[in-house]
Amino acid sequence: MLPHHYPLGLQKRNRFVTIGSAAGNRICTIDSGASHNAMKTKAASEHSIQQAELILHLYELRRETVMREARAYVGGPFLPASAKEFVEIVSAGGRLTGFVLQVYGYWDMVAAFVHNGALDARLVYDTCQEMYFQYAKIQPYLAEFRKQMGLPEFLISIERLIDGSDAGRKRIAAMRKNLAVLADLKAQPSQPRG
Repeated sequence: MLPHHYPLGLQKRNRFVTIGSAAGNRICTIDSGASHNAMKTKAASEHSIQQAELILHLYELRRETVMREARAYVGGPFLPASAKEFVEIVSAGGRLTGFVLQVYGYWDMVAAFVHNGALDARLVYDTCQEMYFQYAKIQPYLAEFRKQMGLPEFLISIERLIDGSDAGRKRIAAMRKNLAVLADLKAQPSQPRG
């Protein structure tokens, strides 16, 4: 019989825990000390490296030629002023519709990676500011867009990621202010340069 039995046949000697059967047979011994902490640290480090590699790969995808064009449109002149206008742009078909769907589909995929544990929310917050800016352009119209289009889960991962955190909501609020200034500038007649 193993001395100093713990409940369920556990015996502790220094930092080692031995698991035994009711009959006193040793089933296995586990190192509960420094090596466990080292394994946790190594696993965390490997996970961080995998996330960094995924972020770099996602960055490379954003550099693809058509994606660059799409991002230039969504990050630039795409600035719907209402849910109706957002629906019209997406429903129109053609190149600009494709750009909108490509960019927002890409960011929704990134947000889904966070939701499913492949990426850390803080890492995405620190490295994907563009997603927040582009989401800020449509956020006020998203609920009505979903209703009109019959797409209740459209961009749900982005919404869950950004609106689900204090930091995300604060960043969006700041970006909405910047977008209001851009909308005002867009509405003003062009001034001749001289």
